[in-house]
Amino acid sequence: MKSKLENPKRVAELSPKNTLERIGLGENDTFCDVGAGTGIFTFAATKITKGKVYAVEKSEEMLAILEKSTKDMNAQNITIVNDIKMMPKSSCKIVLLCTVLHEVSDVPGIMNDIAGILIKGGILSIIEFHKHQTPMGPPIEHRLDSLELDEIIRNYELYKTNQFTLGDNFYCSVFKLDEER
Repeated sequence: MKSKLENPKRVAELSPKNTLERIGLGENDTFCDVGAGTGIFTFAATKITKGKVYAVEKSEEMLAILEKSTKDMNAQNITIVNDIKMMPKSSCKIVLLCTVLHEVSDVPGIMNDIAGILIKGGILSIIEFHKHQTPMGPPIEHRLDSLELDEIIRNYELYKTNQFTLGDNFYCSVFKLDEER
């Protein structure tokens, strides 16, 4: 699994540090990587922000990798959490889901949890596979195109501020939480 998630072509396309900068992560922001996997975005975030970095992951295998890497890198601003429901409310400026949402069985549940951890004016960024045949990724019928994603998000007081392509396989949509919420 680690070799799939850290495939050099995948990591190059996702360009974690550059993508986080494009999303708007700043040097004092609190960041949450939901479905962190091996932590390619978690560890990239520590190169940008001095704020707290949360890695939310349920897989025991991925949790072990995250814990070992965090220790090996002496990354003191990373907190590993095994359930999004354990996250402090209204604590994060930026939340990222990278190739996660298409796999979630309870989309309203996770979206409500995410809305609960974002601060007013916070940013939710979602990276998904294009909904057409690409060199990597799940079957097309499991993918979300940007219009399907917009339809999901519109129910959570978030509005789209940006969207960009990441190589042949991915797109990134950026949403902002209403500041009046």
